[in-house]
Amino acid sequence: MIRVLLADESARIIENVTRRLSQEGDLVVCAVAQDGDTALQEALRTRPDVAVVDAGLPGMDGIQTTEMLVQYLPGTGVILLSLDVENEAFRRAMLAGAREFLQKPFGGDELVSAIRRVHAFLLRKATPTATSATGATAATPSSEGRLFTVVGAKGGVGKSVIAVNCAVALARSHRVALVDGSLQFGDIGVLLDVSPERTISDLAANNAVADRDVIAEVMIDGPGGVRVLAAPSSPELADYVTTQHLRALIDELRHTYDCIVVDTAPHLSEISLDLVEMADKVVLVTDLSATAVKNARLLQTVMGVLKVDSSRFMLVINHREAAGELARAYAEELLKTAATVEIPYDPGVVATSIGRGVPFALAQPQSSVAMAVTALAEILAPSVGVHRPAEPAPPGPEPAPRRRRRLLTR
Repeated sequence: MIRVLLADESARIIENVTRRLSQEGDLVVCAVAQDGDTALQEALRTRPDVAVVDAGLPGMDGIQTTEMLVQYLPGTGVILLSLDVENEAFRRAMLAGAREFLQKPFGGDELVSAIRRVHAFLLRKATPTATSATGATAATPSSEGRLFTVVGAKGGVGKSVIAVNCAVALARSHRVALVDGSLQFGDIGVLLDVSPERTISDLAANNAVADRDVIAEVMIDGPGGVRVLAAPSSPELADYVTTQHLRALIDELRHTYDCIVVDTAPHLSEISLDLVEMADKVVLVTDLSATAVKNARLLQTVMGVLKVDSSRFMLVINHREAAGELARAYAEELLKTAATVEIPYDPGVVATSIGRGVPFALAQPQSSVAMAVTALAEILAPSVGVHRPAEPAPPGPEPAPRRRRRLLTR
C-alpha cells in the first residue's frame, strides 16, 4: 500500500483528490494539511511514502515545505503542484528536491501515475547496489561498455574538440555516450551547438546517477547518433557532483553503451583523477608547445602514482600552430612515450567546425584532421562492420507537454 499525504490550501481539491485516490486499491491518503507547517507536522507523524504538495501553501510555502520534507524524511517522495509552468518554477522545485512537477489543473490519472512512479523510484533507490554511497568500487575495466577518458594538462590543446569528434567517429559502429566531465566550464554543449535543459548536476543533486530511465531523459541527442550528457549550466552547480556520483553514473552507462567518451577539465581535480583511474583507455592530448609538453610530463607522473598501466595510456599529438612547435621526436623523448596518433594542423576545417557547432568528423569526414581522429577511434574500439545504433531518445512529449515535467531525485 502506498501511503500519501495531501497538502493544499483548498479543501475542495483535497476532497476531490482523496476521492480519486480511494478508487485505487494500492493507494491510501494517510494525512491531509492546508498549510505548510501542518503538512510538515503530519508528515513527521505519519511518514508517508509520497507527499503531494501545492506550491502556494500559506505560511511555509510549498517550496520550503518540500525542502523540509526532503531534509527530515528522505524516504518520502515529493510531488509539487503549481499553476506556474515557467522554467523558474520547475527549477525551484527541482532544487528543493521534488521528484515530480504537475501543473494545475491536472487529471486524476496523471496524479496516480506520478505517485506510482515516485514510489517505484524510491523502491529502486532503496535496493543495495554494488557501488555504495560511502565508498567506490575498485577501478577495474568493465567487460561491458568501455570508458575512454580524454585528458589534457593544459587548456587550449584541443582536447574537447578531439573528444567530440572521436565520439562521433566511434558512433559509426558503436553505441556512444559523450559525457562532459569538465564540470565548471565544459565546452561540449558549445561544440555541438546544443543547449540542454538538464545536465549532469541535476542527476547528481537528485541522486539519479544510477537510474537508467532518468539518465535517458536527461541525455540529449547529439550529431551522428551520439548521446550527450552536458556539464552544469553554471559553475556553482558543479559542486553537486562528487566522485561517487561519477562512479555510479559510469557504471550505469557501461550497461547501456558500447563506448563512453568523457572530456575532463584542463586541471587536476579529484573528479578528473577518478575518471582517469576508472578508464579503460586514457587519451592524453597535447600540442607541441614547450609548456604543453612540460605539463603533459607532469600529468604522466601523476598517472604513474595512480598506477595507470602503460597499456591503458595513449598519447595524441594535436598540431595547433604551423610554427613554434617542438619536434615530435623530441617531445616523445621527453614524454618517454611514442604518439599513438598525430592530428595534423588544419585550422580552416577545425575553425569552421567549431563556429558551426558541427563536428568535422561528420561534416568533412575526408579531411586530414577527420581521418586522423577516425584512426584514433578505430584504435580505441575497432569497428565490427555492423552499425550499432545509438540508444533511442526517450518518447516525445505528450500533447500537453508543459502539464507534466518529470523531476530527478535528490
